[in-house]
Amino acid sequence: MGLTIDMFADSYGIHTAATVLIAYIRPSILSLVSIKGGEDLEEISIKQLKFGRFFTYSSILCLIHHFTLFYLEAFRLNEFVDTFGRAFFSTLISLSLVLLIESIGTNPSKR
Repeated sequence: MGLTIDMFADSYGIHTAATVLIAYIRPSILSLVSIKGGEDLEEISIKQLKFGRFFTYSSILCLIHHFTLFYLEAFRLNEFVDTFGRAFFSTLISLSLVLLIESIGTNPSKR
């Protein structure tokens, strides 16, 4: 997915790098928030992890992804506060959209 975004946005691989980092650390984060350790979870949802664990899982991965993406884009520390703010607010917006889409996608009658 990151490679596709990079090809169309002409962004020199920063989306790919952030996405590969998330893929690399995802099993560790999943075993951290999952009761079972995350080995047998194929699909992650609020129904499987419950809201608190799903929120923690999504928050950590969104934060890491956005901080990696924005700091690779800026690639200098003299704009640290501006980049930090952009990454943080982008994470909040992305996380709210993830939670909205996930809550719309779950069937309340099967809970």
